[in-house]
Amino acid sequence: MKIKIPDLPSFPKYSPELVRTLDQIRYEINKNDKEGERFEFYWFAREYPRFYRYHINHAEHRLKQIHEKYRKLRDEEIMESPNYQTAEFSLSNHLTHEIYWEFEAYLLAINAALDILARVVGTAYPSQTPLSFNKLCKKTDLTGIVDILRRAKKRWVDRFKDYRDCFVHYTPADNRVFADVLTDNGDLILRCKLPTNPNIRTVEGFKYSKKVEVLRYAITLYAHMSALDRAVGKEIMRLYKNGEYPKRITNLFFVGQRGK
Repeated sequence: MKIKIPDLPSFPKYSPELVRTLDQIRYEINKNDKEGERFEFYWFAREYPRFYRYHINHAEHRLKQIHEKYRKLRDEEIMESPNYQTAEFSLSNHLTHEIYWEFEAYLLAINAALDILARVVGTAYPSQTPLSFNKLCKKTDLTGIVDILRRAKKRWVDRFKDYRDCFVHYTPADNRVFADVLTDNGDLILRCKLPTNPNIRTVEGFKYSKKVEVLRYAITLYAHMSALDRAVGKEIMRLYKNGEYPKRITNLFFVGQRGK
């Protein structure tokens, strides 16, 4: 019986929506800005979306690597194992560790993309805004486009950051990471477990479910990030066409610089 692993999503052929939106806006601004008054914004709209694209591309690469290591684990390790015909079993080897290492890097790439996204969204407001996604969402005096970020935060970002904080600052899923071959509705599935309660932050307190595992969660996370990218890009373009974006066009050269 063939062991099933989830299919990868379709990846876009072009730059993320946010990058293409800011490119269109900066081209128009540059064409019409005869006095050079918006040069700083032009620079910002060129550079920061490309930083964002760098992290999105990094996340895509890590997701592909996770999937490829699942495939290798199935085809080159499990299918050759004498335990394969026993239906359910677990194994831990170099590939299972590499899957979790790739997953941790994937979480870091998504986190970096979210923070760059927040910096771009900040130019929709006249005053300097927080540089991190979470801190921007906490600015209760701000409404408008930041509400899109708040909805994402409630729907999936908080959960994602629980995993990121747990893996980076506390512990992975276990001190020896395993892949499991399990039966599910008559099929064999390959699963690398994730805790359903990452905020516990200790291996001894983790709980698990068949429905929560590395590759499936990583694919879902990519879908959420892609949807957020499209929503923010669309709203920025709407604001621009209404003459409401950008609202901050100066003091952008040193955005993100740590103060003394």
